[in-house]
Amino acid sequence: MKKILVPIDGSKASQIAAQKAADIAKVLGSEVTFLTAVCVPTDDKYNHFGLNVENAMHANIKEMTKNLVEQETKMLKVIVRNLELGEIKYEQKVLADSKASEIILKTARDGNYDLIVMGRRGFSTIERFFIGSVTQRVLSDSPCPVLIVNDK
Repeated sequence: MKKILVPIDGSKASQIAAQKAADIAKVLGSEVTFLTAVCVPTDDKYNHFGLNVENAMHANIKEMTKNLVEQETKMLKVIVRNLELGEIKYEQKVLADSKASEIILKTARDGNYDLIVMGRRGFSTIERFFIGSVTQRVLSDSPCPVLIVNDK
């Protein structure tokens, strides 16, 4: 197991998953990539209801994305700095797209990762049904094994 991908969203569960991945990497000599996915809003939701917000969104989307990437980069640096990494090789990535699960899956496929270690936020079954779960989507479509870490 040479490459481990760790999606981090700032939640307690993702931070626990990051430390678990670091511990695994220490034992196996793996490299770790800590990934934060910035979700860029789209106008799809509004188009569904016949509302046109395209001009307003496109006027601000670049600046908003830039600000989100800056803030998420700061968050990721703080989280990684607080991990017990030892001598493992690691990198940090902050990528933007409209869906977190797509960012994670594309990164895993393109980078030929051997394992994804990610947290589960602990939404109830009903909440997961209605709002969807990034974890569930990654589990369903991952090109490699996925280790899910609970925050408990």
